[in-house]
Amino acid sequence: MPANELNSAIAILESRLAESERKATELKSLINRLYEEAGQPQKYPDVAAGNAGGSGSVLTQIKRDSFYGKKQMTAIREYLEMRRAQGNGPGTPREIFDALKAGGYAFATKSDHVALVGLRAVLRKGTTVFHKLPGTGTYGLMVWYPDAKKTDDGGEDGAPARKGSKSKARPKAKHKAPGAAAKGAQQAAAADSAAAPEGK
Repeated sequence: MPANELNSAIAILESRLAESERKATELKSLINRLYEEAGQPQKYPDVAAGNAGGSGSVLTQIKRDSFYGKKQMTAIREYLEMRRAQGNGPGTPREIFDALKAGGYAFATKSDHVALVGLRAVLRKGTTVFHKLPGTGTYGLMVWYPDAKKTDDGGEDGAPARKGSKSKARPKAKHKAPGAAAKGAQQAAAADSAAAPEGK
């Protein structure tokens, strides 16, 4: 299996794990509140002390080395999880780019413009991990929207090629046919003229 497919599979599983952990943390927080309402000590004090708003494994603040040495897809996914934990939700490619750069991710390009173009391509093509919200230009994680349809930009790019079929080449072949018929008619006329003196 190619390395890019393995990285994609790893990112999907890590994303699902993070989402499951976030949901588990929310449930634990709810259970803690119910224990408090009942006048009993919290069952999961580590959740209340560690992170009341999100998963304990999700960072909520970007540090200078948050994304240093990580794969781009992993860094993007972690940043989107940070946004979600802070209540910000999906992000634009520019927001993601700025955050990754601030977090120490090293783009292997000569300019920021080229790096941003490459990041957009990763978001657009990584439909198993990322999901573009229609009409917003923002991207979230596919696991956040389990009922959403996957968008396939590659299919849209390929559509014009199907419309512009090579059927226009056929009329050229038809134009050649009358020329062949004309040659046949000329040959027949020549044969008639050659036979004409014998008739006299």
